[in-house]
Amino acid sequence: MSDTTHLILLVGVWLALLSLFFWMVVRPHRKRITDHQQLTESVERGDRVVTAGGLYGHIVGLQEKTVTLEIAKGVQVVLDRRAIRRKCGEGDEDA
Repeated sequence: MSDTTHLILLVGVWLALLSLFFWMVVRPHRKRITDHQQLTESVERGDRVVTAGGLYGHIVGLQEKTVTLEIAKGVQVVLDRRAIRRKCGEGDEDA
């Protein structure tokens, strides 16, 4: 084979590896980021949530970048909105 053929094959293999990397790593990561941003923008007062640190609580206040979470009766903490990991469903138990 000539040097040109080797170069074309090498470029083809690299393009295939880059596209595989994109579809296996980058795309799912972007989707997780987008889903998390939608979650943090959609929370409302009264929603039960779980934080990244494992705290369960009800949202009692919303600001642009923070939320106030009531984790026990009379105990409120202010957290960055990005700390919210998920909303709780009816099957989840408060710890």
